[in-house]
Amino acid sequence: MPGYRQEVFNILLAQLLQERGVIAAPENIVKSSVEQHRHMPDVLVSFNGLRTAIEGEVGDHADAQTLAVKSARYRVEEGIAHIGVAIVYPMRLRKVDSSELKAELAKSELEIAIVTESGDSGFVKGNTDYLESALRHAFEQLLREDVVARAVKELDGGIDVFARAMADKGGVTDRMAEALGIRGLPERKLDTEDDAA
Repeated sequence: MPGYRQEVFNILLAQLLQERGVIAAPENIVKSSVEQHRHMPDVLVSFNGLRTAIEGEVGDHADAQTLAVKSARYRVEEGIAHIGVAIVYPMRLRKVDSSELKAELAKSELEIAIVTESGDSGFVKGNTDYLESALRHAFEQLLREDVVARAVKELDGGIDVFARAMADKGGVTDRMAEALGIRGLPERKLDTEDDAA
């Protein structure tokens, strides 16, 4: 079917969210126009400091939901994004005049699913207002589930394994300490009065 590719809709959606102050988008997304739809950049934006990927499909594709969630999940699983936004755009948007496309997208009902390390939310119909609240909810959920604490625990485990491997290798640890500028503690002198008592 002729018309716009989903990348155009992803860019316009990112612009709409930035205009509302919901996300911070890179300059290549902010300045993109509908006419540049031959080679659109990936839509990776920042929401409350978290990398957020917008992955969309158009509803005229039979597996639009599956493909959008799969792409969003891939971005999260590979560590490219903390939050993946899977969007299915209504197929009628493909035929909207370019001068009206952004305004039409702003008021369109979208199918939206949010993907995080905790899983997928499932698709819900809503507009950009709903998307904003869904992102805020995902952020709050990530905080509640203490994803950061799990990451710290995993990092601590790796440090512990490394420390145990280095424990009996004095020469290696001495060279590492020197390279890192780590010095030993000065020897403590015992107080002579304590010895006399």
